[in-house]
Amino acid sequence: MWAEALTWAVGLASGLLAVPASVLLLQVVAATRAGRPAGALAAVPERQPTVAVLVPAHNEALGIEATLAALQAQLAPQDRLLVVADNCTDDTAERAEAVGAPVTRRTHASQRGKGYALAWGLTHLQQGPACDVIVIMDADCRPAPGALARLAVRCQSSQGPVQALYLMQAPDGAGLSQRMSAFAWRVKNQVRPRGAARLGWPCQLMGTGMAFPWGLLRPADLANGDLVEDMKLGLDLAWQGRPPVFEEAARVNSEFPSADRAARTQRTRWEHGHLAMIQQHLPRMARGALARRDGRLLAMAMDLAIPPLALLL
Repeated sequence: MWAEALTWAVGLASGLLAVPASVLLLQVVAATRAGRPAGALAAVPERQPTVAVLVPAHNEALGIEATLAALQAQLAPQDRLLVVADNCTDDTAERAEAVGAPVTRRTHASQRGKGYALAWGLTHLQQGPACDVIVIMDADCRPAPGALARLAVRCQSSQGPVQALYLMQAPDGAGLSQRMSAFAWRVKNQVRPRGAARLGWPCQLMGTGMAFPWGLLRPADLANGDLVEDMKLGLDLAWQGRPPVFEEAARVNSEFPSADRAARTQRTRWEHGHLAMIQQHLPRMARGALARRDGRLLAMAMDLAIPPLALLL
């Protein structure tokens, strides 16, 4: 009896994983085709859209100055920059102000998380002059030269959300576990969205290096405590008919935490948040895509169905 139950369970699990495994394989095969993704910008454009860059920061004193320097080097005089020092217990705000960045401080005992910081910052931005594009950049990330221009032009031309290539590197001397994490990250954030772009599909939002047309975002859409608030935002926009597109030529770089414990905590948070998104949103999105006959929404649902690589393997 136990053998039959085990066989049935294994068969059910294999059947359920057949779809996401097939979608992953299709993305990988498409990513290996020669050429650039459809719509991607090869050269750095002479940027015309105005940009407002929003930087949420929680205890990022050690790296925020380098991030702001990389951003300020790409800002035009008419662009805007705002740092949200969110529930900080270090001197993040002071360091940002020291290099000339406008800062707003936020403290809240219960509403904690990046989503609330973004909503707070967006409210402040909307009280000032309007820009063409809003770019969200994490405080521990470095935009490559030309990244803001590529994001802004692609966002204005598509009139929808745009996701840059966001890669995390293993620090020097990292062990096997972190090097494997860097490989899995590249598969998730570069290979899969590249393949999706070549298939004409949208991509998931990745939390940083994200560009949005001015007026598309609302504070109410951002203020939540989800573990993967970026993925939820991308799904919400896809449901509204504005799925994100991938701009691989715009690159954003970061590093995994040097401490193994911190890296494991971060990876566990992402994996748990992803699985929660699958459980909460996949059935609704799949049904909605079929009912609307919306191929882009169905593509987002199929991509969402792919669990974290380590769990899938």
